[in-house]
Amino acid sequence: MHEIPVPPAEATAAVPRLQRLYEHRHPALSPVLAWGTDQSGVWVAVEPNEGTPLGSILSRGPLTPPAAAAIGAAVLSGVAALHEAGIALGGFGATAVRVTTNGDIRLAGHPAAAVRAAPSQSDLRADVRSCGMAVCAAFGVDPAGAPAPPNISPGLVVTMRSMASGAMGPSADRAQAALREMAAALLSPDREMAAQSELATRAGGRELPPITPFLPEGTVAPKPTAPTPAPYIAPTPRQETPVRSPVSYDAPDRPLQTYPSMPAITFPPTPVPAPAPPPPAPAAPATPAPSVPTWSDAPPRPSAPVEPEARATNPPAPPTWTPMEAPLPAPAEPSKAAEPEAPKPAPTFETAAPASPFATFPPAAPPPAEAPAPSAPPAQQTWTPVEAPVWKPGETVPAEPLGTGVAVVETPPKAPTPAPIPRAPIAAPARRPSVARPPSRRGPLSERPPWLLPAAVAVAIVILLGIFGVIVLANRGGGQVTGGVHTTPTARASTSPAASSPSPSATTKGPLAVPNFGPTSADPISKVQICTTASPCNIPGGSPENGTACDLSSCKIEVAIYFSSVQKSAQVSYTIKFFDRCTGQTTDLPGPSASTPASGYIVSIPTDHWTVSIPNGVKSGAIVAVASKPAVARSEPLLLGADSCA
Repeated sequence: MHEIPVPPAEATAAVPRLQRLYEHRHPALSPVLAWGTDQSGVWVAVEPNEGTPLGSILSRGPLTPPAAAAIGAAVLSGVAALHEAGIALGGFGATAVRVTTNGDIRLAGHPAAAVRAAPSQSDLRADVRSCGMAVCAAFGVDPAGAPAPPNISPGLVVTMRSMASGAMGPSADRAQAALREMAAALLSPDREMAAQSELATRAGGRELPPITPFLPEGTVAPKPTAPTPAPYIAPTPRQETPVRSPVSYDAPDRPLQTYPSMPAITFPPTPVPAPAPPPPAPAAPATPAPSVPTWSDAPPRPSAPVEPEARATNPPAPPTWTPMEAPLPAPAEPSKAAEPEAPKPAPTFETAAPASPFATFPPAAPPPAEAPAPSAPPAQQTWTPVEAPVWKPGETVPAEPLGTGVAVVETPPKAPTPAPIPRAPIAAPARRPSVARPPSRRGPLSERPPWLLPAAVAVAIVILLGIFGVIVLANRGGGQVTGGVHTTPTARASTSPAASSPSPSATTKGPLAVPNFGPTSADPISKVQICTTASPCNIPGGSPENGTACDLSSCKIEVAIYFSSVQKSAQVSYTIKFFDRCTGQTTDLPGPSASTPASGYIVSIPTDHWTVSIPNGVKSGAIVAVASKPAVARSEPLLLGADSCA
């Protein structure tokens, strides 16, 4: 039970907030069991054991990414629930985040914060920064910008550092949505169960086992400490009687030197038979006699009738073999004269490269016949006569020299080409006569091409468009349209369309007056103010804001938008109007946007220090903040530079 001494007025104001905490319990907040007020203040009863602080768990080792993501999501959810109830812790440490033995994450210290007054913007920002510091500590990431662990995505690192630095703003709902988007894979249902088991183990003072079966695949668990190996104890040797092997299985021991080496087997060389000597040539007889030709000279043609010579297709090739003398056969016996002729021995000769085969095309025409040359004297015989068994003495062997033969090519008679079969021509189908077109009632002058009417319509449309364009350009007067920078209208309101501000002349000495960019208030906006040191913005329940530091070289402004009623989850945005008081030009500069939390704001500051880029070469100017959401309203101008344009 917590006793909080406060004045009676503050205790009475805290009753609605305590009642809401008691009735609407959040899983990420320590439940309020009972509460009450007395003369000394307020007392609140909560659970006696709120769990183990996060700092104690992190001191024993880092967490896995799923467990760290579960802690961040739970803490941001609890802070968002407190802000919705109108309660702000104003910042908290690692001891305020507790982990129960069931693996649940609880945020403590909120009963005392419920007794304080309404939260300010600074308190809400401090809560979001504390959430970012807790998330960075759970993931093991340095908020200052040191290298992050490699198993954490860069987008998640940027998100948690933005929360820790305060760049995320005072909205806890926005920070929670950003964390859940970047850590969606780590917050899946199976990984949430694994993270809860891990946190329950850590909160109970136990360490994770070396193998964690409940962790999903791809999750890196903390490296366990290697156990010290136990000393090795050798087993006691057993006394066993050796078994004797049978004699018939193993051969007796015998030294290797008693085995003689096997001599190499050699075979006598096979004798190569000597080449047989050529047979001696037979002695020539004393008297010449007719003999068998030995292929050196062509013998005379026989007197027997032969077929007529055909035309040669190729010229005779020269002989490419060596003539040798044929052996002399034995004389034939008279009793064997009727026997058939014995086969002649084949002549021995050297083969040459074969001649090219006949071409597939018909042979060329033969050359013209030449006149017969005078016969040459008979040459001396250089061959030995050999008698064949069937020959008569003195008869020569009819032979034909090789290479002088005639190749006869018999061309088969060409079959006559059959006459084509007469076929009757296919008659084309008769074309049916088309239906007669009714005669035109119009005369020859009324006939016109089909494109004439569309062309006339197109020409008429073009002429009308040209006339309309000339009229529009004449009304506009050729004015130049520019984007972003435009000539400022006159400060006086005028309903005449022809009334426009005169262009500033080069001879203008004094600065121009700042024009009116809109009303100063519009429901629900009651006022728009630029927070400066001279004119700070008063924040109900908080310190004044004066974060504007602006001149012509560098400018950062802080704008506060006041509402006539509490705005819940409303979009707030404004733009910057920069007016050059010397040239009379207005430049539209972008501004920030934000949304009020569900708890509601009466004053909204979208950002603390918004950087404004002022155009170069300006001598005197003014800045006006114009709210665009939820209504259009302007602030008083902030004058910059000198009061002279010289």
